[in-house]
Amino acid sequence: MTATGSSLPPTLTRRRGGSLRRGGNVPYLLITPALIVLALVVVWPLVKVILLSLQEQQSSKRALFSNGGTTPWVGLRNFVDALTSRTFWTVLERTLIFTAVNVALTLVFGIAIAVLLNRVSKWARVILTAVLLFVWAVPATVSTQIYAWLFNNQFGVVNYVLDKLPGVHMQGHDWFADPTQGLAVITLVVVWGAIPLLAISLHAGITQIPQDVLEAARCDGAGAWATFRHIVLPFLRPLLVILTTLSVIWDFGVFHQIWFMRNGHPEPGYQTLGIFMYSQGVSSSRYNTGATLAVLMILALLLVMVVYVRQLFKIGDAE
Repeated sequence: MTATGSSLPPTLTRRRGGSLRRGGNVPYLLITPALIVLALVVVWPLVKVILLSLQEQQSSKRALFSNGGTTPWVGLRNFVDALTSRTFWTVLERTLIFTAVNVALTLVFGIAIAVLLNRVSKWARVILTAVLLFVWAVPATVSTQIYAWLFNNQFGVVNYVLDKLPGVHMQGHDWFADPTQGLAVITLVVVWGAIPLLAISLHAGITQIPQDVLEAARCDGAGAWATFRHIVLPFLRPLLVILTTLSVIWDFGVFHQIWFMRNGHPEPGYQTLGIFMYSQGVSSSRYNTGATLAVLMILALLLVMVVYVRQLFKIGDAE
C-alpha cells in the first residue's frame, strides 16, 4: 500500500491519472457539434429577436433579415409601448386564466387516470394505456378538427345529443359565438391531448411506491383517500412539480388549437399571448412588435423555468 492510498505502483497511478487528465477534454469535443447546431437554430434566432425588439417598427420583411445597423435603435421604447397597452394586459390576463384552467384540469384528470391504472386488472391497464398512447399520437391539428366537427352548430354530434335531453334546446347552437364557450371547447382539446403524458408518468411514479408502506397504511386502518393524501401524493410531489411546470409552459404557449379552431382568424376574444404575438407581428408585418411580445413571453416562461430547474437540482441532490 503506497502513501497515496492506492495498491498500484506510483508510476502506474501517475500514468493512469495522466491519461485521465489527457482525456478530460474529450467530452467537450464530442458535444461541440451539437452545441454548434444549437447555436445556429436556437441562439442566433433568439439574438435576432432581441435585436428586433430594440429597433424601430418596420413594415417590411427587410427588418427580419437585415443586420443591426440598417434600422434605427429605439432602446426599450417597444417594451414601454407594449406594457402600457391595455390590450396587452387583457390578453395576458386571458392567457393566465386559460393556462391555469388547463393545467388544473390536466392534473386532476391525469392523477385520477393514473390511480385508476394502478387499480384495474392487467388487461384493462393494457387497453387503457394503448388508448392513452393513441391519444398522445394524434396530431394537434387532427384533434382540433375533430372537436370542431363535434361542436359544429349545424351538424355537430354534441348539439344533437344535448338536444335530445328533456328541456334542452341546443339545435343550431353556436359554441364559438361566445369566446368564453369557445375557449371552453378549446380547453377540452388541450386537456384531452395533455392527459396521456401526465397519466402514464404519474402511474409510473405510483408503481415505484414501496408496497410494504401501502400495506402498512392499510393495516393501520387508512382508507383510500387517506392513503392517497398522506402516502401517494407526498411520494409523487417531485414528479408533480415537474409535470406541472411543463404543463404551464405548454399551455401558456398554446397556438395550434386556437388557430385551427378559428380557421386561422381568431377573434380578439380568442387571442392568448401566442396568438396575439403572431397577429401583431407576422400577420401584420410588424416584426419588431412581434419580437417585443416574444421577448416578454420568453421572460415570463423563464420564471417558470427557474422552478423547473430548481426541482431538478433537488431531485439530483436527493439521489
